[in-house]
Amino acid sequence: MPTSTKFQVSNTDKQRIYEFIKQNGYVTNRQVRSLLNISYDQAIHLFNQMVENRDLIREGKTSSVRYVLPKQFDQ
Repeated sequence: MPTSTKFQVSNTDKQRIYEFIKQNGYVTNRQVRSLLNISYDQAIHLFNQMVENRDLIREGKTSSVRYVLPKQFDQ
């Protein structure tokens, strides 16, 4: 049974992620899955899309990856 990994990032979802990062300094895949109630694959797609659009910066490798805001948002 195929799962749809396509996940369109809404402005509301972006705002929730930005607010979470502002409060906590960063967000992880697990945290965003819980925050938005989405699957692992959807979270990966979301993060890839947001990093590509320069909405977030990826830090770390493999299981220690976390996402932070670019400097222009960090106010």
